[in-house]
Amino acid sequence: MNSSQQLTDRPTSEPDSIVRIPGHVYPYLAGVYGGVAGGLGVALVGLAYGLVSSHGPWYPVNLVAATIIRSWQEAATSQLEQFSLLGLAVGLAIHLLMSTGLGLAFAILLPTLPGRPLVWAFVVGVILWAGAVYAGLPLLNPVMARLVDLPSFAVANIVYGLILGLWITHTPKMPVS
Repeated sequence: MNSSQQLTDRPTSEPDSIVRIPGHVYPYLAGVYGGVAGGLGVALVGLAYGLVSSHGPWYPVNLVAATIIRSWQEAATSQLEQFSLLGLAVGLAIHLLMSTGLGLAFAILLPTLPGRPLVWAFVVGVILWAGAVYAGLPLLNPVMARLVDLPSFAVANIVYGLILGLWITHTPKMPVS
């Protein structure tokens, strides 16, 4: 008997695996909006850190902008503390794209995750922080990896996850069509 016969001769009463298809899911736009809201929370944490640390409000956004503005990879801390329209535009664009994209990805993956969205959002915040610190930043933005304040960065990512989770949890589910 060949392999195709083995597959067709199997009894149909026993499924190979159990697939759970939800009847209702959160809309993808809930992830987008939740990601933007979480991104605003991260921006507030970054702003608070900049002010409390004496680096100033532009330091965090300039660190993010250094991902694209490669000449800033070697910039002095004093330069990163200064206002730059280019740094503001690039940093905000990166931040918005990441916040929105991660929120959308979370909403897409959510139906595959058991349990409550808020619990998973908290886990996502912690995973994002750890992944960024140990995998992403050293490759994409060495200056941020070197200069970022790890406790405030952890708080920012946890805040992101919690706001995202709260947003999605408070969004009505829609039927799967």
